[in-house]
Amino acid sequence: MNQEMKIVREVSVQAEGFYSDAESMGKHAAEALGGKRRAQMTGLENIAEGAFKTSDIFDYIKKQTARFEEWRRGYTEGDQSYGSFGLRLKDYLERNIAGRRDTICGPNILNFSNQTEEGKRERQRIYLLLIRQFIRQMVAQYEFSVKFGFGEGTGDGNRRQR
Repeated sequence: MNQEMKIVREVSVQAEGFYSDAESMGKHAAEALGGKRRAQMTGLENIAEGAFKTSDIFDYIKKQTARFEEWRRGYTEGDQSYGSFGLRLKDYLERNIAGRRDTICGPNILNFSNQTEEGKRERQRIYLLLIRQFIRQMVAQYEFSVKFGFGEGTGDGNRRQR
């Protein structure tokens, strides 16, 4: 199997592993932003899809969090409480997704060194691929949640339409 196919496979495996986190974050987004801020989620997805560097994505999240109260809203899911949507998203991408990148790029899978220019470029590209996967999954859950019973801004993240 060539290197590119290995990367695609490993990113897909990792994306399956964080699907439930993306669902939870999408529900949080629906509850915090409601259906009236859909363009902001679409904007996030567009930034992620077109970005050449992760800082573009993080800068968008930071600006939205600073500008809009909705991005600073917390969320309760079951017995778990979360703080600000924007900060939660930023922290998840910086910690969890970066950790998954490190797993893929480590010596046991793809073995991309953080010491060579080529290794750094590949690690950055894989990080972007993982972030894109997560954001796609999260935005899909956001759309679904807004349509089917979340996202009316009541603070009740456990409400479902019947």
